[in-house]
Amino acid sequence: MEQRRQYVLFFVLVAVVVATGFALGRSRARDAGVLTAVPRDAWLVVSVDVAGLRQSPLAQPLLGPGASAAVPGLGSLSGTCGFDPLTRLRELAVTSPEGGERGDFGVAFAGDLTRDELAGCADKVIRARGGQPATSAHGGFTVVEDTADARHARVAYRDGGPFLVGRGGWLDAMIDAAEGKAERARAEHAALRDALAPKAGIAARTLVLTALLPASLRERLKRDLGPELGSEGEKTYASVLAVSAAGVALSTGPSGSTTELVAELRCETPAACEEVKQLIERKRLAFSRDIGVRLIGLGPLLDSLAVEAHGASLSASARAGTDDLAKAIQRVIDYKTPRPATPPPPAPTPTPAPTPAPSAT
Repeated sequence: MEQRRQYVLFFVLVAVVVATGFALGRSRARDAGVLTAVPRDAWLVVSVDVAGLRQSPLAQPLLGPGASAAVPGLGSLSGTCGFDPLTRLRELAVTSPEGGERGDFGVAFAGDLTRDELAGCADKVIRARGGQPATSAHGGFTVVEDTADARHARVAYRDGGPFLVGRGGWLDAMIDAAEGKAERARAEHAALRDALAPKAGIAARTLVLTALLPASLRERLKRDLGPELGSEGEKTYASVLAVSAAGVALSTGPSGSTTELVAELRCETPAACEEVKQLIERKRLAFSRDIGVRLIGLGPLLDSLAVEAHGASLSASARAGTDDLAKAIQRVIDYKTPRPATPPPPAPTPTPAPTPAPSAT
């Protein structure tokens, strides 16, 4: 019996070790997501489920047939690298630092790409624009940059991702965040994402945008816009400038699905959120009466818009058929895209006057 108990104890310990290793492995896999590369100082965070968006009809009017993917700071890649990254991406995140007047930005992405493919692509892009590529190490990442022009973006990659593209010191901050050496995105971003999470029966979010608007930025906007808006406009939009944080999320799917758009706002006071609610409802009513908006096909989306204020928070949601929205987006694009001027018709060729017959003498 004692020997049997030892065997049982041994197998229990093995099971615990295996389960712990599996849990840690799952945790590490989640930890490699693109949002782990968002530093604490980010004021804007946009995450996109590229695989989910790719299957939606909404993507077709925006991408167009044969459209080539472009990475901010690097430009179009398919011609230079020999493959289109958009067909390989699964998810990406775009982020910018607070007060990023220097143009700093960052993109973190994950997909079916290898280190060698990404390194080779970065090298070709830099050489194609006349630069001088060089590699260096930053923690566990390899960084590729153009030593001839520091204004262009740098690329950082490691086994397992995420892969990073960034400008300035923001790329270094993203690397440190991805490796857990620095704090990641502030809790306000996570709170907004939780509030934007889909309810039961709604597909996962395809796109999520969260923005933290510091008081200094809002005061500067108020000073800049005040003279243009006048006293009435300043009163109307003062509540908008009292929004300290905002989030927007989109859920979409394949043809035949329903697309949902939701928003979450955080205001300085409950009164400000109530004023924003009234402003949104007035704008919705005005747009819903616009025959042009109806003809484009945005009527169902406007009719479904619901806005609720809960103290210093505000929630809004609207939904419509994915196929109908895709057609509406295409109509807007067609309307906004200037058509080539039609050349004037050619001038008619003058008909020569008939030669008079010789008179008989």
